[in-house]
Parts: sequence; structure tokens; C-alpha cells
Amino acid sequence: MRLSFQHIIGAVIGGAVSGLFFYALGTYDGKQQAALEAAQAVTQAIQNRAGINETIDNMDSVALCVELGGLREQCEQLRGLAEDQR
Repeated sequence: MRLSFQHIIGAVIGGAVSGLFFYALGTYDGKQQAALEAAQAVTQAIQNRAGINETIDNMDSVALCVELGGLREQCEQLRGLAEDQR
């Protein structure tokens, strides 16, 4: 069996078309995977933030001041201010 020039050209064109199809399919799947990973990252960030908010809400002003880097002696002054405002 002898292959003609038309058969070779047909095979090349067919391979190019199928390669383009699979490339587009892979790109689409990659975008879907990236979108899914981004959504999971956002969900995880929201859950982490909820835990951080709960921790901060349970702190008094002195503990929050110390956590943010204040010196204990300076932060103790906040305790008196909070009592004065009541």
C-alpha cells in the first residue's frame, strides 16, 4: 500500500485539529481547576478569619494591647480608661 500526498496532508491536518481540540480541552480543565482552588482558598481564609475574630472578641483591652505589641505597663493604663468610660 502506497500513501499519496493527499493522505499525508489529511493525516497532518487531522492530527493538528485533534491536537488543537485536546489543547483547548486541557486549557478549559486548567481554568476550572484554578477557579476551584481559588474558591477553596477563599473559603479557608474566611474560616481562619472567623477564628481570629472570635479570639479578638474574647480579649479584653489590655490583652489586645499586649498582643499588638504594647508593653504590659502601658497597656495596664487601658484598664483604668475602660472602667472610667462605664
